[in-house]
Amino acid sequence: MFPVAAVLMLMGVIAFLAYPFWRKSQIPLIVGHEASLDEERVDLEIEKQSLLKILSDLEIDSAQGNVAAADYTRLKLSNEHRLVAVLDRLDVLTRKGSGRPKVKTMAAPSRFNWLIIPVLGLLIAGGSAGVYKLVYMRFEQQQFAAAAREGGGPPINPVEMVARLEERLKKNPNDLQGQLMAGRSYMALERWPEAEKAWRKVLELDEKNETAHYSLGEILIRTAAPGNNAVAEEALSHFDKALIRLPQDPSILWARGIALVQLGRLPEADEAWTQAFQYLPQGTESSDMVKKALQDLRGGRIPLS
Repeated sequence: MFPVAAVLMLMGVIAFLAYPFWRKSQIPLIVGHEASLDEERVDLEIEKQSLLKILSDLEIDSAQGNVAAADYTRLKLSNEHRLVAVLDRLDVLTRKGSGRPKVKTMAAPSRFNWLIIPVLGLLIAGGSAGVYKLVYMRFEQQQFAAAAREGGGPPINPVEMVARLEERLKKNPNDLQGQLMAGRSYMALERWPEAEKAWRKVLELDEKNETAHYSLGEILIRTAAPGNNAVAEEALSHFDKALIRLPQDPSILWARGIALVQLGRLPEADEAWTQAFQYLPQGTESSDMVKKALQDLRGGRIPLS
């Protein structure tokens, strides 16, 4: 009986080892830079859904009269600006993903391979099964987020994703891409103190990062107490630095105008909003809002007050 049992065990090990050769996996093994891109896609998808919900809720609040017109204008422009940036980045990542080689499934072993497999099984039967299972389970876990995004798993939970990102940054706080993702995610969740901390860390790592300067200035404007000129001055400084690389960005020009209004520098605010209006597609809701703010400003009515 023992020889029979040994043969059966060996056949089982061989079958287990051969399984990957004929199994047609539908999920590619993604590691290194490709894995980081997939993680960024998931974070951006979370932020996109959050921004869409914020904009939808904002429209409802505006229709019900629950938000002031000035706040509606400011929040709509800033969130639309970020949504456009997110969609642009997702488009870039999608084009990169479309260039990946297609996943190739492996055919059944040839007759020659069947002669090699028993020898391989005898040599590594004692440990290969466990190693294979460990490695394969790990790669399937790495691809779970990508499968979920494609509808192959449960819905993405933004809070869980942010928690994972926080663990990642605890191990490597100088991870620039991770800090950028954290800043975006915290802003989407309206966790302003954490977002401010993340963007300041980004600027510590990359002092010319225009996204960090714009986002940090926006947070300062959002959270500053009325009449706090020091905070408005700091926000204005960040907007000016962001405009060095993006001199025609209407959202940054709009935000810069808000800071200037808070500082009482109305002629400069008029100039900033005039430039923003020129760079916006005419006839859109955003251009109409900027036009209305300019009319109020020039008519002696202080916008956003």
